[in-house]
Amino acid sequence: MASCASTPPAPPNSASYGDYLIGRVANLRSDHEGASERYFAALAHAPHNAALIDGALAASLAAGEEARARRAAAMAGPNDPSAYAHIVRAADALAVGDWARAQRQLMHLEGNAGQELIARMLAVWAGAGRGESSQAGENFASLMNLRPYGGLFVYQQAMALDFAQRSDEALAAYELAARGDMRSPLGIERHADLLARRGARAEAIALLSADSARESPALAAALARLQAGGPAASDLLTPARGAAAAMQGLSGMFLREGDAVAGLASLTLALMLDPKLDSARLAFAQAQSDLGQIAAARVALARIQPPSPYAGSARTMEAWLLYDAGEREAALTLARASAESGEPRALRSLADLYRDMERYDEAEPIYAELIARAPQDWRLYFARGAARERLGRWPEAEADMQRALELSPEQPDVMNYLGYSWVDRGERLSEGLALIQRALEQRPMSGAIVDSLGWAHYRLGDFPRALELLERAVELSPADPTLNDHLGDAYWRMGRRIEARFQWRRALALEPDAPQPIQTKLEHGLPAEPTPQTAHR
Repeated sequence: MASCASTPPAPPNSASYGDYLIGRVANLRSDHEGASERYFAALAHAPHNAALIDGALAASLAAGEEARARRAAAMAGPNDPSAYAHIVRAADALAVGDWARAQRQLMHLEGNAGQELIARMLAVWAGAGRGESSQAGENFASLMNLRPYGGLFVYQQAMALDFAQRSDEALAAYELAARGDMRSPLGIERHADLLARRGARAEAIALLSADSARESPALAAALARLQAGGPAASDLLTPARGAAAAMQGLSGMFLREGDAVAGLASLTLALMLDPKLDSARLAFAQAQSDLGQIAAARVALARIQPPSPYAGSARTMEAWLLYDAGEREAALTLARASAESGEPRALRSLADLYRDMERYDEAEPIYAELIARAPQDWRLYFARGAARERLGRWPEAEADMQRALELSPEQPDVMNYLGYSWVDRGERLSEGLALIQRALEQRPMSGAIVDSLGWAHYRLGDFPRALELLERAVELSPADPTLNDHLGDAYWRMGRRIEARFQWRRALALEPDAPQPIQTKLEHGLPAEPTPQTAHR
């Protein structure tokens, strides 16, 4: 469903050709703002060129430039083939309640698969605005089998039925969607609001109190409103807000599939439909950050301010952007200021920053404070256990990891960490090996977990099997110094000394946390082969 799957022909006007090519290259480098500028520079010479208009629209939407997207859409004629031109016009019509105009824009739209799916979602809400509830009753339930995206469509059905005041059908659709794999905070909020309106406030509170809802600032705010006697949703459901929720849901689908342009464009459309939708703004910033467009991410984050429930999350993300840019003290300053609110997510982010900076003694008490507030959150025990292990407090770390597994028995990260720790320490080898194998069943493409299993076999003295696994681990995660170091050890034990030293040199080049032991192995090799440890030790 890539939005750029078919490239339009180059514009014939030679004066615009250079800008057109530079714009295409900028898009390929995820510099959508730069691409937008170049496309508009080319349009100055060829204002009616369909290829340039389409390129300018895609780039402007991906850059979050709503005004430029509207400008490009206005340049397209009424019968212009650009799908995004019709989509932008339809979104603007929906935003002002002009349902008929929105439907006209979408009626004969032809684009790639992603654009047609966007148009279909918008058309459902244009029809809902006109009181045409037949599309709201469409059987999206059959799409629940299209995992993990089926829930997105069923949540849309539920909200459209909710808007049409078909409450029984809406509630059934909400409950079906909640059983799917596509988590939608906006859908959950509307589900809780409908329950409250029907007098089932206790059920609504239970829905918003679930572990799956705990991480969403908007759902935390919805829970607070309900507990104070108010509605769960902060705004009435309208076709524009329903369509905005659809666009945000589609963006997650596109981004998971690796289509960044369609994902970013969908988030911009969501904000055009509902400018107050800060969850979409936060997702836009995260997507830009993932593409390395840090300036664009920070611009989006700066627009999220109190009293938005996402303001704390925005400051947290900004702190991590500063940290990744090497501005560690500035990141800590921002994270500490955000944590002064006492908000759990802000405290967690500060603790995670300390842990990433290897300041474990400062991270550990924050995790302890958070555990006192949320004693059923396995992630907090896992994080505190990792900090305690690094502090040399293994019995306490082991207890934390085991508690995390009690709370969430099939967590591959916890199973891998605890199993690897046991194996590496020469303790409870059979249990450690079993834990790592269970973790690998869930994440067979994880280089770290494959390495753990290989290292377990190495510790047991099964060097041929260890070598097979450790080679696979390095194939999966070639830039990990620990994995390359382990592979060097296995080569040495198999008598392949040249390859062992090659892997150790590579591990050093990848800047490991502790380079000296690897340097010693390069100079002197490994000591005599140890006695294999049995799995029953």
